Amino acid sequence: MIKFLVSLISLISAGDGNSVVNPIYEGMTLVGPYAMGVVALLTLFYGVFLGVKYAKAEDEAEKANVQKTLKNFLIGAFSVIVLLAILYVIRGPIAGFINNGV
Repeated sequence: MIKFLVSLISLISAGDGNSVVNPIYEGMTLVGPYAMGVVALLTLFYGVFLGVKYAKAEDEAEKANVQKTLKNFLIGAFSVIVLLAILYVIRGPIAGFINNGV
């Protein structure tokens, strides 16, 4: 791992940013849509699970606890999906910035 970091730092310091950034950019382009799909699918399944758990709750204290968990989950899931989408959209300008040093 240390050898990898040393070679990465030497490539960046040598001004050869293309060889470092292009594989990362291509990987994000290839995996990005699938990763967002998997995250969205897992979000859907866990949201349904929490909804069923809320429906099965018998007393008000348990319902309030599950409702609080469901609200926090929805806020967190929305944040993660939005941040993944932003990262996917700005991958090109970031790669251009690193490659060109502009």
